[in-house]
Amino acid sequence: MGLLRRFRGDQERLSRDIVEEGDPGALETVGGVDAAYVGEHAHVAAVVCDAESLEPRETAVADVAVEFPYIPTYLAYRELPPIEEAFSRLRTRPDVLLIDGHGRLHPALFGIACLAGLRLGLPTIGVAKHPLRGRPAPGRRRRDGAIPLEIDGVVRGYAWRPPRSSRTLYVSVGHGLSLDAALRIVRETTRDRHPEPLRIADLLAKKRKDVKNGKGGS
Repeated sequence: MGLLRRFRGDQERLSRDIVEEGDPGALETVGGVDAAYVGEHAHVAAVVCDAESLEPRETAVADVAVEFPYIPTYLAYRELPPIEEAFSRLRTRPDVLLIDGHGRLHPALFGIACLAGLRLGLPTIGVAKHPLRGRPAPGRRRRDGAIPLEIDGVVRGYAWRPPRSSRTLYVSVGHGLSLDAALRIVRETTRDRHPEPLRIADLLAKKRKDVKNGKGGS
């Protein structure tokens, strides 16, 4: 518990370094990373997509033994090292990176997308499938259906359900751009249920996991 308290203190301290303003403008590329696990081994995929066609320009995979256990709200300490390894194998640096996990919608305002943004030095967006923190802001639903989520009276993210999906996504800033820009990028890159860079990264990570664990694939 002492170690977790130290990590929480680190999160709260680093959260003050997060930038939540700016707009990357017209994007050329959008990246995504995701991981699939077998025990304590992470199979991670990183993808860089063309921002207009959403087709992948480059992909990379990595297989990394993880040392930190799965503990809710401390996901970054488990997943970021494998993510960094896969990301380092890309030749193309994306204009913005989507992370399967939370950014500012986190008890310490510092989820995995925040740490990734600081460590990798580029704009990041957290896109999570399940809520962790944040309450709907009264009477502030947007025209696009996104519901602002507040933490301590400040809007830190959006709950948004893609038009062709029955499941809600939880979108928040990781680092280096405004919340409105983050939501716009997520909306523009989503064709079905998830943003394309994350959907492709998820498929590649699962395929890599199956191949490395003798379940077929090529």
